[in-house]
Amino acid sequence: MTTEAPSISPWSIASPLAGGAIHAMGSGLFHTLIPLRLIADGYGANVVGLVVGAEGAGFLIGCIGSTRLIRSVGEVRAYAALSAISAVLIMAWGFSPHLGLLMLIQAAIGFANAGQAVVIESWMNAMVSNANRGRVLTLYVLVIGLFYGLGQLLASDIAPGGFPLLMIAASFYTIALVPVTAVWVGEPQLHVQVGVRIFRAFRTSPIGALACLMTGLISSTFLSIGPLYGLDLGFQQGQIVLMMAATQLGALFLQFPLGYLSDRLDRRAMMFWLSLVLAALCGAMVFLDAAMPFWIFIVAFSLFGGLTEIFYPLGVAHANDKADPEEFVTLSSNLLLIWAFGGTIGPALISTGVKPFGAEIFFYYSITLALLFAAFALWRRFRQPRSKSREAFVAYPQTSPQLYEWAPHTPAGEDQNPNPEENKP
Repeated sequence: MTTEAPSISPWSIASPLAGGAIHAMGSGLFHTLIPLRLIADGYGANVVGLVVGAEGAGFLIGCIGSTRLIRSVGEVRAYAALSAISAVLIMAWGFSPHLGLLMLIQAAIGFANAGQAVVIESWMNAMVSNANRGRVLTLYVLVIGLFYGLGQLLASDIAPGGFPLLMIAASFYTIALVPVTAVWVGEPQLHVQVGVRIFRAFRTSPIGALACLMTGLISSTFLSIGPLYGLDLGFQQGQIVLMMAATQLGALFLQFPLGYLSDRLDRRAMMFWLSLVLAALCGAMVFLDAAMPFWIFIVAFSLFGGLTEIFYPLGVAHANDKADPEEFVTLSSNLLLIWAFGGTIGPALISTGVKPFGAEIFFYYSITLALLFAAFALWRRFRQPRSKSREAFVAYPQTSPQLYEWAPHTPAGEDQNPNPEENKP
């Protein structure tokens, strides 16, 4: 049962939400400029991929193991420790450490990011009533996404080399401590134990699991390849930053209309057509040229961000169409691990091809993944009938397993299906 504080006002979520927003802003700034910093320091694209992949590995481990730390010392102390460690590790970049140490630094930052998300989301769980969970989760997705995008836009005027970038990013991570440590509520209990049942997730919904994997393989890889693509085209830093921010904001705002459609259409059919659209879009993006008006890049990358990110929440929704209600938290948590695994191997895999083929190899990589997914989705659609049970779409961010403990999927055991007739046998 969820622990809730008595007499909670709508403003009670402001403190953890503010902490998460400030942290997301620093994260957007830091992660946008790190690939450019590595290139400026003389590293190649393969190193960029290894560093980004190392952070994905740390995040994956943090999703599984950070709850043990949090339970041992409490929510506030754990968040303070993780935030302080992240800030110090960011500053360590200023000493130009060896590549192996850089990868360890990023892995530790990934672990800390996962742990901090667990804290924020478990505290919001303690504060939100069942009746308000849907609205609060929507607000959470919007705020975190918007502030991450604002952090990216802030990167336009900050040089990727030197200490200013590191000091500003570390400051955001440190300031995020202030609202979280001022939260009024007793220490909430962490209910989610992430049992690693990856093969169970694939058996329950092969297409849902592959949708999450594809999102990790493409979206996380783009974080490392996107800035390199801009450099190949001769873009200035400000243009690269706008391109990356367009991807993030497109991912944020396209989720809701596409999610609305998914509640009214067959999700497998929708993912099939969306994967074909994604392949076609990436095929068109191969022919983008620096001589074209820049607004074309903004539109193209906004659509690209929206199409790649929508597969994760659609995959989770489809998997839960197939699962029993009591399996939801464990299943969804393992789908997050599958996404994180894709985000670990994708950057390291594709970055090796950037030097011989150029950064546009990323689009051929994305086309291949999208077409393979489309073929599998088509096969599954004709092999198995449409699921009779239908769960409402929820725009899940890729943050931590704790989110699924308080997500408004089936609050208080109530059916969230907008069309109850579909639940009848």
